[in-house]
Amino acid sequence: MLIELQSHSTVSDGQLVPSEVVAEAAKAGVTTLALTDHDAIAGVGEAKRAAEEHGIELVPAIEMSCVHEYAEDLHICGYWVDVGKIAPACERAQHERVTRAGEIVEKLRSHGFDLHLEDAVREAGDALSIGRPHIARAAGATGDLGPFFEEYLVPGAKAFVPRRWPTAEQAIALIREAGGIAVIAHPYWDISAPHEVDDLIRSLSADGVETYYPTHTKEQTEHLLDLCTELVLTPTASSDYHGPTHKTFAKFGAYDTYGLGEPQVPPRP
Repeated sequence: MLIELQSHSTVSDGQLVPSEVVAEAAKAGVTTLALTDHDAIAGVGEAKRAAEEHGIELVPAIEMSCVHEYAEDLHICGYWVDVGKIAPACERAQHERVTRAGEIVEKLRSHGFDLHLEDAVREAGDALSIGRPHIARAAGATGDLGPFFEEYLVPGAKAFVPRRWPTAEQAIALIREAGGIAVIAHPYWDISAPHEVDDLIRSLSADGVETYYPTHTKEQTEHLLDLCTELVLTPTASSDYHGPTHKTFAKFGAYDTYGLGEPQVPPRP
């Protein structure tokens, strides 16, 4: 069995349409898949139909972006969500995303960039999926976006605008209100200090932790597993697939269990 509980399509920041994501998962031998587009559930129906054709179990899901004192952009995955019930939260999150993007663009313009929100929307393909990478490219950044981000788009930088909603606690509540299971995504991707990861997981009272992840080391994975055991949380896994030519997340089956255990699928509520 190959469990993959994070993947992204063109509905958010992935390279393939939902049915193509499922087809790639099938080629890789994935048996259980979740399409977790950022703050969006528009691709779940197409993914479900494709999963039925390929004989894959599809978990209806979402990845919610949120704020926390340890991470300006923390992610919480919601599994087994009722897509109709989570839709209003997605609409608000997408509206917040567009508003924030407009504020960032205005700050960049004040620093001399000949840039309009419409330019960034063209980069994104859809206003509702707009993010900082699209803004950076619209502003003329090419190749490695790291230097541009460091100067303009990270906390404390010249054009940074913080995310305001939801908080991590609100995201978890929204997922549960939609009948879902809340899992903290890739904690060591967003936070580097072990004591902060530890406090985050203990304080949020989520239902699970994405434990097996391509960038997690053996020591980090072991730490997360220990917390899952102690706090009775579900340890999940994903390769965070974004598409075949993505710089970091380009294939399924890219995470390592280090022989420490096996990933689990959160039980239906």
